[in-house]
Amino acid sequence: MATANDDLASLRKDVEQLRADVASLLDSLKSMGVERGREAAGRVRQTGEALRTEAEALQQRAEHEISARPLTSVLTSFGLGFLIGMLLDRRH
Repeated sequence: MATANDDLASLRKDVEQLRADVASLLDSLKSMGVERGREAAGRVRQTGEALRTEAEALQQRAEHEISARPLTSVLTSFGLGFLIGMLLDRRH
């Protein structure tokens, strides 16, 4: 019986060690996931800022072109609106 008790004690010790190893592995995976999430959020933030900057530059260029050529801008807008209206009307 002493060997059975020794085997059982050894098995319990191994199971406890396995539990500790699994917990450590899960903590490591969690830390890696959190870090990767932060990196991804940083990349998304940088991309969003770059897109916002580019959109603002496009808006400023459009405002400059419209103020430089107001009549051309109005006629172009009217023409495009007319064409889009005709295309949408044909679909019905």
